[in-house]
Amino acid sequence: MSSIEKKKIEKLLKMGSGYVLDFSNRTFQEFIIETTDIDIYDNKYSYSSGSKANRLRAFWDQEPDHIVGKVILYLLKYWKMQNMEATKVEQALYDECSKISARLMQTMIQEDASLEKAGSILEKVHTISILLLSADPTNAFKLRIGEEFREIQEKLQLAKWRDKFILDQKMSVRPTDISQALLDIQPHIVHFSGHGAASGALCFENRVGEIHPISPDALAALFEQFTGQVNCVLLNSCYSKLQAIAIAEHIDYVIGMNQAIGDNAAIAFAIGFYQALGAGRAIEEAYKLGLAQIRLHGIPEHLTPVLIHKEKNPVQKFV
Repeated sequence: MSSIEKKKIEKLLKMGSGYVLDFSNRTFQEFIIETTDIDIYDNKYSYSSGSKANRLRAFWDQEPDHIVGKVILYLLKYWKMQNMEATKVEQALYDECSKISARLMQTMIQEDASLEKAGSILEKVHTISILLLSADPTNAFKLRIGEEFREIQEKLQLAKWRDKFILDQKMSVRPTDISQALLDIQPHIVHFSGHGAASGALCFENRVGEIHPISPDALAALFEQFTGQVNCVLLNSCYSKLQAIAIAEHIDYVIGMNQAIGDNAAIAFAIGFYQALGAGRAIEEAYKLGLAQIRLHGIPEHLTPVLIHKEKNPVQKFV
C-alpha cells in the first residue's frame, strides 16, 4: 500500500493512539486469527511499542497484498456494523478504503476447484462488487430499506464465499449519484430499493429529498454505458418490470417487479437471493431461491419478481 492509502485506513480505524477500533488485545488477536489463521501477536509483528495499531502496521508491511486486503475488508465490515448511521464524510472515507481493499485482494490469482456450479458467478471473478442504492423520498410513505440492507449485509457476512463479496451502500440517491457510484465503485451487481410508479418510473430523490422520477428509457441509457461491467441489476421496487425490460437490452440479468410488492416480500426475496449468491449459486438459481423465500414467509407475492435475460445464456459473464 502507498503511504496515502495507509493514512486513510488508519484514520477510519482510529489507529492514531495505538488502538484499532474498539478491540482489546485478546479480541484483536482472535479477530485476525479467525480471518487469516495468522497470530498477529507473533514476535515478528512486535513493531515499536507493540500496540495493536503498530502490530497491524507491521502486518501490512510483511504479509502478501491479498492477505492484507482480506484483513482490511473484514475490519471494514466490522466498522460498518458499528457505524450504520455514518456521516457523509465517514462514508466517503469508508468507500475509499473499500477500493484499497479490493485492489489488494485482486492481486491474488485464485483457483477454486471446489466451486459447485460451472455457471457460478464466483468462477469468473476474484471479488464481486455489489452496489446497494436506495431512495426514500419524504413525500412518499416510508419503506423499511434499513432492514433490507441489514439483512443483505448479514447474509453475505455469514455466507460460505463471504470473502469474495464487497458491499457498498448509497442512501438517499439523486440522479447524479447513480452514474457517479457506477463510475467509482465499478459494481458487478446493482441493487435498487425504493418506490416505483405504475408508469414504470423509479423514484429517486431531488435536492430537497422529494420524489424525482426517472423513466425506463433514461435509466436504460445510463446502464448502456456499463454493459461490460454490470452483470445483474435487481430493482426491488413496485412496478419495476418496465425498467427491467429496458435495462435488459444492455445488461445480462435484470430482476424487476410486475406489480406492487410489499416490504415483507421485498425483504424476503433479497434474503433468499443473497443467501444463494453467497453460497456460490448462479443468478438464475439465486432468483428462484428468492421466490422460494417469499413463499417460506407465507407471503402470496412469489409471482411478483420477474427475471429478464439479455440472452438465453446460463453461464454468467462476469469479467
